[in-house]
Amino acid sequence: MRPANNSTPLEFDGLTFRYGFNTPVFTSFDYDFDAGATLLLGPNGAGKSTMLALAASVMTPRSGAVRFNGEDVSRRKPRRRLRRVVGWLPQFTYPYPGMRVKEQVAYAGWLKGMTRSGIAKSVDRVLERVDLSALTNRYVSELSGGEMRRVGLAQALVHEPTIILLDEPTAGLDPVEIAHFGAILGQLSGYSALVLSTHRIADYFEHFDYVTVMSTGQICYRGAANEFVKGHSSYTEAYISALRGVAA
Repeated sequence: MRPANNSTPLEFDGLTFRYGFNTPVFTSFDYDFDAGATLLLGPNGAGKSTMLALAASVMTPRSGAVRFNGEDVSRRKPRRRLRRVVGWLPQFTYPYPGMRVKEQVAYAGWLKGMTRSGIAKSVDRVLERVDLSALTNRYVSELSGGEMRRVGLAQALVHEPTIILLDEPTAGLDPVEIAHFGAILGQLSGYSALVLSTHRIADYFEHFDYVTVMSTGQICYRGAANEFVKGHSSYTEAYISALRGVAA
């Protein structure tokens, strides 16, 4: 069951997607993104990363549509409107050779179509928000994994989006870096939607309104976070039950 709540203008409509000639990741898949913070769970290969990349218009479905305000974003103008309001953090953030932290985040703003004055106003503010102010002039190639992941988050936030999509933001980080990222995550508010894909349920559960569980391109569970854990002794037990279809 899913809760009665408002949805964002972003939705999947009968979407089918596959990589090359492989088995489709999604077939006639429908999903409207919830307003609020959603924890996106599922085993490796469930389709979580593909789902977020499609929502960010980084990839295009084979059939069906990703719609924003009812418009198919495979068309140029609707896609540009979507990209102005979506901030996407993929699993890996790579350093641009020869760039400093401030320059890489500014470059991300330029790619989003921001003006020079807009970038100048936003970069310092967003670096402070992700706790990178002290490293503004550090070369990105010199950063740790956790610092680089925060650069990726700054790139996702620099254009002041209203929809935030975070794909496994703490994968591969040590416990201290995970705790640091969690503290930053807890301060993110004011967005119409925030979706975080992760395997680390306990670390972030308290920050989320809704839970969506996926397996092999299908939704196993969708509902309020507080309903997700009812009747279960742990987050892990609730998650396994959802995968088995107990709360489908």
